[in-house]
Amino acid sequence: MLEPLFESEKKEKILLYLYTHSEAYAREISNAFRFNINTVQNQLFNLEKNGVLYSKLKGKVRLFGINPRYPFKKELAALLEKALKFIPEEEKDKYYKPRLRPRRTGKPF
Repeated sequence: MLEPLFESEKKEKILLYLYTHSEAYAREISNAFRFNINTVQNQLFNLEKNGVLYSKLKGKVRLFGINPRYPFKKELAALLEKALKFIPEEEKDKYYKPRLRPRRTGKPF
């Protein structure tokens, strides 16, 4: 839907994923969409280099998120929010809803 603006469907999906999940790491995104990890990393690093994303290390893992200092953050968020309205519910549930951790039952292993 936004491929003409973002140059690729993969970049659009990555941005939507980060918008709905706040932060994510490359392997998480590549596993969710079954993309090649190198493709995801290249997109993430390019977006970070251009100021759209930020990254931080958490242990040995590099987390990415949408840069709060990006000058067009509000406009990008509005565009991504509108794009989410046109995605089928099944696809939203599968890719763009953050999963909650399972409850602990208190039972021993």
